[in-house]
Amino acid sequence: MPRQILSTLPEKIDPRLATLLVIDVQNDFASPGGAFHRTGEDITMAQEILPRLVNLVARARHCQVPIIFIGAIYSTNDNRYLSDVFLHQMKRKKSGRYFEVPVCVPESWGAELAPGLEPRPEDTMIIKHRYSAFLNTDLELRLRSQGIRTLLITGVSTSVCVESTARHGHFLDYYNVIVGDCCADYRKNVHEDALQRLDLHYGEVANAETVIATWKSAGR
Repeated sequence: MPRQILSTLPEKIDPRLATLLVIDVQNDFASPGGAFHRTGEDITMAQEILPRLVNLVARARHCQVPIIFIGAIYSTNDNRYLSDVFLHQMKRKKSGRYFEVPVCVPESWGAELAPGLEPRPEDTMIIKHRYSAFLNTDLELRLRSQGIRTLLITGVSTSVCVESTARHGHFLDYYNVIVGDCCADYRKNVHEDALQRLDLHYGEVANAETVIATWKSAGR
């Protein structure tokens, strides 16, 4: 028998059905001195969203919405996680990253979550080695086991790991609510284009204030 369609934002982000994904908000991607900053990327947007994202995480905890932090681990001495295809593309386009400048080395400062996003014991941490948080991880198993139907998606970067995860989640029949002002990219137009694509094809784009107000209006 078909499940009920979740048509409204309050239905989608009901704490009994939703989880908050925080994707790749790690020092190498989002903090001054991280690999992307050192190789010329503009991290202004990533820095600007942090207070808003920290507040959203706190409110989600208050509402008992499960928090899942997604972290990338990429560079190692033997490149055990990176294929020739991945490395070829990085060498073509990424300003020396993954070669001269390692990215998200295991147990490094660069791989740590940005300040203010320290996980608590009740939170979940998923480690990935590709853009999608679903690929070769146990994310889907965890979601299915908890009865989750909606992914509240935040993180860095909007056009790459956020979009890849949202697309993958849509293909697996999850509702997506992308919290647009808690996502960041390195160019504003790229960020905005990604949000437009996501809203058109893969989910609903909302802002943090609307999400929090929706929870509050439901007595959360």
